[in-house]
Amino acid sequence: MNGVTEYAQALRAIGQALETLRVQKFEMQPIGEDFLVRGDISTSGSLELDHPDASGRLRRTIWGDAPREYTQGVEREAAAVVSAVELLYGSADVERLETAGRSRRTDSHGTPEPSSLSQTLRCIGGYLGQKRAHLRKLSREGDAISVEYDTSLGTSVKEVFEPDNLYNLWVRMYLQRAERATR
Repeated sequence: MNGVTEYAQALRAIGQALETLRVQKFEMQPIGEDFLVRGDISTSGSLELDHPDASGRLRRTIWGDAPREYTQGVEREAAAVVSAVELLYGSADVERLETAGRSRRTDSHGTPEPSSLSQTLRCIGGYLGQKRAHLRKLSREGDAISVEYDTSLGTSVKEVFEPDNLYNLWVRMYLQRAERATR
């Protein structure tokens, strides 16, 4: 990542991976050029973490080569298991996730889903970029996303984004992107 202005792309790519894993609650911190994510994933019998083949299936799920039952939204019946995960995304990982996500997006001119985690994180990344802020910590619990950052003047700020103000922020950024595309 080259500076604070590229948070939008990196956070969207990581958001796509977290969507695939169905991470509901997490905390993310930048460590140099990397991002450390600690969170909880809810798995069913189709991805039990203690199964002998789990590491390979989990790896495919994280990097976008999800098993068929995930990509079609069909799962085997099993009790949900919540497992804690810790993931470190380096710049090469983010680039790989971005490339995989780009190949999955079939209509680049269509309107993305504003409530998706990847779009929410992209929006927050764009917000940080506009402020020329340095991300310190980002966390999600329920529908709220808490963002801690340092401003370009060195002031520490913590903001909590709820779905309604996230949507308004997303609409503003989408309109700005659409306006830039027509120039």
